[in-house]
Amino acid sequence: MRNRGRKSQLGVTLIELMTVVSVVGILTTIGYPMYLEQVVKGRRAGAKAMLHNVLQQSERFYTENNVFTDDMAVLGFGAGPVMSENDTHTISLAAGPTGDIATSVTITATPVSPDAKCNVVTLSSDLSHTASGTNPAICW
Repeated sequence: MRNRGRKSQLGVTLIELMTVVSVVGILTTIGYPMYLEQVVKGRRAGAKAMLHNVLQQSERFYTENNVFTDDMAVLGFGAGPVMSENDTHTISLAAGPTGDIATSVTITATPVSPDAKCNVVTLSSDLSHTASGTNPAICW
């Protein structure tokens, strides 16, 4: 009979709810920038893979024709702007370190959405690679 005057509580109190909301907010504040950085790193990796793929096709073309080309359609990538996987970087070809497209080629990946740390990444037929941005050391 002692419990007759008391009602049992169901649910959560306002303090418990606010505690949960605060914890979720803190985890989101810490986790979301980390998530975004991992997404950008994945995009960079895809761009580098595409650079190596284009270089491989360029070297195959060079083996068959004894000259490099700056025409992506001839290499089998289609006409128009060539994009990396998931359309994150624009890929282009130009004359390489020798200054002559017949003897060397440089492949450039430019991000579609801004990437301050690794803005432009290049790979040349002599296997040299460069990057520009605020932290180019992490690009390769």
